[in-house]
Amino acid sequence: MIEVLTTNSQKLLHQLNALLEQEPKCQPKVWGLRLIESAYDKGLRMTARLRDFEVKDLLSLTHFFGFDTETFSLAVNLLERFLSKMKVQPKHLGCFGLSCFYLAVKPIEEERNVPLI
Repeated sequence: MIEVLTTNSQKLLHQLNALLEQEPKCQPKVWGLRLIESAYDKGLRMTARLRDFEVKDLLSLTHFFGFDTETFSLAVNLLERFLSKMKVQPKHLGCFGLSCFYLAVKPIEEERNVPLI
């Protein structure tokens, strides 16, 4: 019994170390976050304040549907990664936020809990 627990613990530790090595690759780059601040399109500017409002909307959606915090974290991660790569007009931010939320819900939540588009 102890050998099985030790083997399982070693497997879990190996998986954890592998995931920790991958974590820096998934984080948004600092220069990408600066891109958010400098994104101009038709005189409209994307700001960190607008991003914060969208994150609050994602948190509200997560609480409204009763989803896990893991879903919220993944949705914010997807949103930040997208914003660090693309210039987004503020008027389209809600659409991108909702898309990130839906993409986060699909793999984490059970099929019965997923809201229809």
